[in-house]
Amino acid sequence: MKTIITLLLILFLTPVLSQEYKIVQINARWNKQHTVKLPTKIEGALVDFAYLEEQKKSLQDKIQAVPIIILWKDNKVVRQWSADLSFKLVVKAEEIAYAIREDKQKVYRRKTN
Repeated sequence: MKTIITLLLILFLTPVLSQEYKIVQINARWNKQHTVKLPTKIEGALVDFAYLEEQKKSLQDKIQAVPIIILWKDNKVVRQWSADLSFKLVVKAEEIAYAIREDKQKVYRRKTN
């Protein structure tokens, strides 16, 4: 009986736990003094950095303020934080971690209903 329950839990929880989160910060070279210092991983999600000038023109046209931090899950945007008029972005790793945990809870609730 314990084996069956364990297998069922693994079967139902694997999709929830296997979601791929990624955090990308994009900034312009002229604004590098306002780059947000983040750890290399937040809640198990890798943190990447890229310069706006090195991105495709289609992406450059979509970004209106730098720096910008984008939280991705399975190649879809979950949340983003962007700078204000001062070109500064004030966001802490804890706030990004909270957004990841919040998104995981939404997915878990959806699967259990």
